[in-house]
Amino acid sequence: MQALITGDMLYSYLHCKYKGYLKLHGEYGRKTEYELLHQASHDAFKRQVTHTMRTHYRDEPILQGCTVTPSLLQQGATIILDAMINTDILSFHVDGLQRVPGASQIGPFHYMPILVHTGGKLYEEQRLLLTLWSVALAALQGRQPEKGRIVYGPACKASTVQLSARLPKAQRVLEELRQTATTETPVMLRLNNHCRLCEFQDRCQRQAMEADDLSLLRGMSEKEITQHNRRGIFTTMQLSYTFRARKPRKGAHQSKPAHYFALQALAIRQQQIYVFGMPELPTSPVRIYLDLEGAPDRNFVYLLGMIIDAHGVETRYAFWADHPGQERMIFRQFLEIVKQYESYTLFHYGNYERTFLKRMRTYAPHKKLVEQVITHACNVLSLIYAHIYFPTYTNGLKEIGRYVGCHWTEENASGVQSLVWRQQWEMTGDDVYKQKLLIYNAEDCMALQRLTENLSGIRAQREGSPLPQASADQPPDVVWVQDMSAPTSRGSWGRAQFFYPDFDYINKCAYFDYQREKVFIRTSKTIRKASIQARKMRKSTRLKANKTIEIKSLTCPLCKGRIISRNYDNIHTKLAFDLQLTPSGIRRRITACVTTQHQCGICRKRFLPHRYKQRDKHFHTLKSWAMYQHVVHRISFQNLEEILHESFGLRVGYSELHMFKALLAHYYRTTYKRLLHKILNGSLIHVDETPITLQRSKGYVWVLTNLEEVVFLYRRTREGGFLREWLKGYHGVVISDFYSAYDTLPCAQQKCLIHLMRDFNHDLLHHAYDEEFKVLASEFCSVLRSIVSTIDRYGLQKFYLNKHMKDVEHFFKSIDAQRYTSEIATKYQERLIKYQDRLFAFIHYDGVPWNNNNAEHAIRHLVNYRGISNGQMTELGLGDYLILLSLYQTCRYKGLRFLQFLLSRERDIDMFAAREPQGRRVSSLDVYPKGFPWPYHKNHKR
Repeated sequence: MQALITGDMLYSYLHCKYKGYLKLHGEYGRKTEYELLHQASHDAFKRQVTHTMRTHYRDEPILQGCTVTPSLLQQGATIILDAMINTDILSFHVDGLQRVPGASQIGPFHYMPILVHTGGKLYEEQRLLLTLWSVALAALQGRQPEKGRIVYGPACKASTVQLSARLPKAQRVLEELRQTATTETPVMLRLNNHCRLCEFQDRCQRQAMEADDLSLLRGMSEKEITQHNRRGIFTTMQLSYTFRARKPRKGAHQSKPAHYFALQALAIRQQQIYVFGMPELPTSPVRIYLDLEGAPDRNFVYLLGMIIDAHGVETRYAFWADHPGQERMIFRQFLEIVKQYESYTLFHYGNYERTFLKRMRTYAPHKKLVEQVITHACNVLSLIYAHIYFPTYTNGLKEIGRYVGCHWTEENASGVQSLVWRQQWEMTGDDVYKQKLLIYNAEDCMALQRLTENLSGIRAQREGSPLPQASADQPPDVVWVQDMSAPTSRGSWGRAQFFYPDFDYINKCAYFDYQREKVFIRTSKTIRKASIQARKMRKSTRLKANKTIEIKSLTCPLCKGRIISRNYDNIHTKLAFDLQLTPSGIRRRITACVTTQHQCGICRKRFLPHRYKQRDKHFHTLKSWAMYQHVVHRISFQNLEEILHESFGLRVGYSELHMFKALLAHYYRTTYKRLLHKILNGSLIHVDETPITLQRSKGYVWVLTNLEEVVFLYRRTREGGFLREWLKGYHGVVISDFYSAYDTLPCAQQKCLIHLMRDFNHDLLHHAYDEEFKVLASEFCSVLRSIVSTIDRYGLQKFYLNKHMKDVEHFFKSIDAQRYTSEIATKYQERLIKYQDRLFAFIHYDGVPWNNNNAEHAIRHLVNYRGISNGQMTELGLGDYLILLSLYQTCRYKGLRFLQFLLSRERDIDMFAAREPQGRRVSSLDVYPKGFPWPYHKNHKR
């Protein structure tokens, strides 16, 4: 006979599977004070809700304290309170049932469950428990309720919960409970946030310590633990040996600092403090250490304590609130103290204080003062999380504080225990509990102060500064991660660091160029000849001009006079370089731009023509050819510099090539905007994104394309808010992958089925023996194959695709009716149901593809370019490159030659496509043949 699963077991399993396993097998521990008080307050709140419901439905039939059966439900009571539900293995109380319209086996109505929650916030556990109740209720009334209701908070708020989205997960939990109840195989122990409230916390902590379990490292998710287990890592000792001190990649940037659990485990094993990077701790003459005590579920802060260290003089404050109405009063008292100081730093531990300050900003009379406090706030926990690894299993203030020598008067002092003391004070009014809270808060402030001073001492020790007096007793055993691996001259590129100067001298004498020019040249005739030839090539050679043009000015730039004289004894010459492209090859073209010293006959001003001074050194064809090679063939600027010198004898520097890119991007910016406007006003958009690393930051490149135009753009984050703004009022279809940012776009969407098919295939290879998942994948494959066959024969025409609508509807109805036990099959079932309106939307339109290959094909060129330029570009340079890349990909999609488009100087791609590209524009300057007899002076400038 199967074990009976009670409501307590069910609720315990939702919070911790191991706790549920223990209770399913008849084990119970000693409940904590918090659990007992929470149960008492829950019962009192439940009585209050019951009274409220009875008052509200006093004219309606109400049942209470009965066992739910089909015959009882057929009576049609409006409300059933504190009801008992019994199934084959389940037996638990529900807080209430409410009659709602909708036919079922019990009549033209059915019931939905009601859950009563004491706290002021709702969590996923309450919603899932409500869904589990609905599953048991459906077995009695013959219909699954679509909605449920949760009554919570002091004001008895009612929140409606959609149950269908959580139904597969609830059924999976019930199946796991059945298997756990009928087997003796123990559930894997995993410590979690519920442990601090649990009756088994001491037992589980001892068991985890004996096993050296990875879940001792709080903050490590169950997914990360499972990944380590697959690699054969089950203990913190094993994990500690996996840390490797790696030098950060040049140009790498992370928006969120990483926390290395392997380094945390290493600190525990070695009992040393490890410092990763340099913590930036603000310094100021006044330091304020703030700590708050509150009830998070009630969104209420009742105690605000702080220590102010102003130029070595300490002052302590504590502001107490008897009820939520006094919360603003203690905050105003806090502001009155803080506004006395001009320059200060407010230290706090965790985000609770910052969240409180932001919440109170709306109620404060002086918002600028609150903004100033928030600006001066420093979260010490964020510094520790990113840089400091103490030999502790958590980064909690109590554990780290005890490590650095802090003590608390109460042995069981903790955040949970403070909630117990506050609740006991509210129930009894005994000042003993109030004093405990005041002492506890003051000791938290002192611990924060001592910890902050220790961090200052660690930084001062690294910089070689004298340690602060307050940090004299800090733990001396500090290891800097960047010093863990000794410097070596092997295994890495770059200039090596040598211990002895003689090693450095010997190493310099071994360089390749040095030996060829200083050593081998004396023994090898071939090397001597090559060295002499290289020196000649390095010398600047005088290039001959193919043509000469004279630049004249007919008016004076100062007085606009037209009496101009020219001094032919003072001649100025500029060389302008260009390429001439012909069907048979490319040749160099050099133009000598010549002018003379001009002098106005009226104001006697001497000047050079403005056109001469503004004359470009490199012409459009050279710029176009260079950027064509860079964008299309991904030739780097260093290689382009060598190609231009070796092939054409032109010395074009690296910085000049960067200028080419900027000038052409500026020239074609209007073309880029025109392409973006056409895409956003069309009927179809493909969208995709990919990460890219710049010199000092990391961002994302997005691509928007239809079947003809392509536009790339850069964003610093992956947030898709800008797309929602751009697509307001858009009436077309957006094709994208399954990234969640696209789900909120206000328009019709089609998800890429190739992405979904690849995900199916990947998981089939890893779950080859999961029969449920294989059947689900086979059904999806069958539906998609028949549709693709129609597309392959008739194209993307809804006239021929409408016949598949019935198959699609039948497919979704069948998977919605299935009850999978496999985790991977349930995961895909939820995914398919979630996107059912966006997976086969293309069959309702003409010309809408069923995949996102247009965007992926466009972005592939950038991905290849990223391989040779990642971490080297700036944000400005990337923006210029994306403009030219957008033009190139658009030309490809339209079947045009990108180089010919650049050479045509046309700014409208559609107009360029409508006619043959014209040749280069003829210059308005006078053109002189080669060898024009100019009277060159010996002082003439070239």
